[in-house]
Amino acid sequence: MNKIQQKRRLAVILNYIGILAMLVLFYLIKLQVIETIYLVLEIIPIILIVLTFRTAFIKSSIWKITHSSSKKLDEREIHEVLHATNISYSLFAIVTLVIIYIFILSGLGQIDAVLAISLLYFAHILPASVIAWNEKL
Repeated sequence: MNKIQQKRRLAVILNYIGILAMLVLFYLIKLQVIETIYLVLEIIPIILIVLTFRTAFIKSSIWKITHSSSKKLDEREIHEVLHATNISYSLFAIVTLVIIYIFILSGLGQIDAVLAISLLYFAHILPASVIAWNEKL
């Protein structure tokens, strides 16, 4: 594994850590485990998400590949995107169902906007994450 792929994988991991940190902090505040004043700390995981998104997906052009029309891609890229999409949306369905069950069984109430936005972002980066993790582009 070369340095570029290592850097890209680290950025993918840190991006997911940023999402989880943002959600954990938000729910700790929502459940009144910590004081509302700490909401200002949400900026740290958001900055981490933005910086690692840039490194993992934008600089490597993976975001462009996964969000381009198939007419603009060659056969290899189409195959990679299709494979990544199949894996990603299977994983997304499982993660979403687990989250729904956690919310139902724990009595956390309805899924709120922060989690919904995080899931939307998660759905969009999953195919690019699979490619960033596996491919040597």
